[in-house]
Amino acid sequence: MQLNETQVSEFHAKGYVLIPGLLQGDEVAVLQAALLEILDRQGPEIVREKNNPTAARLAFGAHNYSEAFRCLSLLPRLLLPVRQLLNDEVYLHQSRINPKQGFGQGAAWDWHQDYPPWHTVDGMPEPRCVMTSVFLDDCDTVRSPLLVVPGSQRHGLLQSKPHEDAEGKGYELHHIDHATLERLATEFGIEPLTGPAGSVAFVDCTVVHGSANNVSPWRRAIMYLIYNAVSNACTGTERPSYQNNRDFTPLQPLDDNCLIRMAEAKSN
Repeated sequence: MQLNETQVSEFHAKGYVLIPGLLQGDEVAVLQAALLEILDRQGPEIVREKNNPTAARLAFGAHNYSEAFRCLSLLPRLLLPVRQLLNDEVYLHQSRINPKQGFGQGAAWDWHQDYPPWHTVDGMPEPRCVMTSVFLDDCDTVRSPLLVVPGSQRHGLLQSKPHEDAEGKGYELHHIDHATLERLATEFGIEPLTGPAGSVAFVDCTVVHGSANNVSPWRRAIMYLIYNAVSNACTGTERPSYQNNRDFTPLQPLDDNCLIRMAEAKSN
């Protein structure tokens, strides 16, 4: 799969392009089933909500211990567009799932850019990576969707204030100050990334984004696959490999039907 000229132009203009329903229902079902097992893990790769230690806030590195998510990370439908946007071979710098449990268990994320900690902590030279966001659940306006400031990537790396957030363990969320956010939002607006489960958004790593508490009754899980250009490999070693992968081997796509075959095997 390749993005068309309109989609590529939209990515560069807005900092993201959203493709509804890129994954089929059977493929989503396989990922949802695998997610339930992941959320029961007790290792350090599972970060809990500050105010509810029974609820997972982030699950790092699922592509390393879940066959379903490994398959997802190597789907041509994801890899080929990322290669196209970066004009380079890519490796997976990081993967993380934000489950956003309902009834307020899934807490807010303040406005931020993703790139600053990858640059300052992980040693990523340039913002040449794409945050590929796979909707594991329906992401609608009532489930606290990801909110983005379209076009904010044109301002590059913004001044922000780092501090330890719920991720902990050396991961610093760089918050955008209120004055900067107001200026950007006035210039560009704010857009929700909404779509049915199986939709995929390719997002520039310097786009300003955030989300509110999920006070709906329903989970809103998103898998973030952070593909980095091989020529832009990180130099830092401070964080564990599930947060800062140091295998820079270029990824090779699997058969595009690998998730379908897993769904068929489960139904037999």
